Amino acid sequence: MKKAYCIILISSIVMSCQTKKIHKTEQRKSEKRDTIQQVVERLIATEKKHIFIKDSTDYSSLFLKAIETARMKTTALIDNFLILEENDTIRFPEIPSIGKKTILTAKQGQLDITLTIERINQTTIDYAIEMLEFGNVSYKSKGQADLSSHFYFGAETDTNSLSGMGYLSTEFRNNQDSCYTHIRLGIDENSGTYLLGKLKKNYNGKIKDIELNNFPTLVEKQQ
Repeated sequence: MKKAYCIILISSIVMSCQTKKIHKTEQRKSEKRDTIQQVVERLIATEKKHIFIKDSTDYSSLFLKAIETARMKTTALIDNFLILEENDTIRFPEIPSIGKKTILTAKQGQLDITLTIERINQTTIDYAIEMLEFGNVSYKSKGQADLSSHFYFGAETDTNSLSGMGYLSTEFRNNQDSCYTHIRLGIDENSGTYLLGKLKKNYNGKIKDIELNNFPTLVEKQQ
């Protein structure tokens, strides 16, 4: 009887210690979250702005201006995270990779298009587009395209014209007056790990306007 009582007593003590340990661990996690939020709030107060930006070179000036103009309830832009006042933390898209130059190509009839992109920061890609039709009519364009400041509403959905499968993509835009260049980039995980692209562009010299549904998917050129 005494032996059984000792076992019950020891078990109660162990369970009590484990419960206290779990409670302390959860408390430390909560305190850590509170500390991060408090740090951000102090940084904002120091900056005297409604948004704190750790490093402005991580984002395009157009993206930052759009956020300022929209007066979004933004707390901070820190590295590859957008932190909102409601304690929502949103990660910037990881595709395409920053610093990697990629060439994508596609052909439809007599029209060949080559798209070269390189992501230079969290919001922006450098791009160069070359269109060649009938072997002698050509058009070239280059510039920078940016993420929308509302990118966190959700990714785009495109269809891989090679497999017929849908995949998620991120859209980068360059709009100047009535001229537009929209570049969507993503990966069809069902078909492989290579980068896919869709192009929407007007004013291409003598070559037709390129829309999402009138030209096939551009595919990363394999080295």
